[in-house]
Amino acid sequence: MARAKTATALSDPRRALILRLIEEGGPITQAQIAKTLNMSWGQVQWHLYVLEREGRIRRVTKNGFIYYVPATAPIDFSLDLE
Repeated sequence: MARAKTATALSDPRRALILRLIEEGGPITQAQIAKTLNMSWGQVQWHLYVLEREGRIRRVTKNGFIYYVPATAPIDFSLDLE
């Protein structure tokens, strides 16, 4: 449990890489992140959890898929998803 409480958004270089990918690449799914960065689905899930908990990213659901976008993205950003 200590790991969950002490992990911060940018305390791991892989989290910083995921955040940059989301900020620069626009809406992206967890599977796309895992494939792009050659990481396991579980690893990506953990890093996304920390980034979301810290308010750096948020989820947008469209057509049954969950996309991750920067927390600062406009609310209507989800309309751009295809």
